[in-house]
Amino acid sequence: MDKATPTLPAVPPAPPSAPQQVHHYYHPQKSGGIAALLEVLPGFFQVFGIGHLYAGNVATGLIIMFGYWALSFVNFLLCFVFIGFITWPLCWVATMIISSLTAANACKSR
Repeated sequence: MDKATPTLPAVPPAPPSAPQQVHHYYHPQKSGGIAALLEVLPGFFQVFGIGHLYAGNVATGLIIMFGYWALSFVNFLLCFVFIGFITWPLCWVATMIISSLTAANACKSR
């Protein structure tokens, strides 16, 4: 009697792999002009940061919004020593210019 060598069981073939799914998400281009308008128009009512929210920079928009309100509170307190009547309009104009330009540029970079 010959000793038969043990054979390994046959390995079943691997199941066919599913084709990879590619998801394409459409992100429309945001307008820098609309972002600037969303900064300027509410800015007349002491609300800044909405243009950044539109551009997709949520954290930046919220920082500008709450930061300006905190700065306005400090300027309000400074009005009691009359320097706030100078610093508050200067801060408002600076925020109006800087926030609208950065919101418009944020749309270009995305």
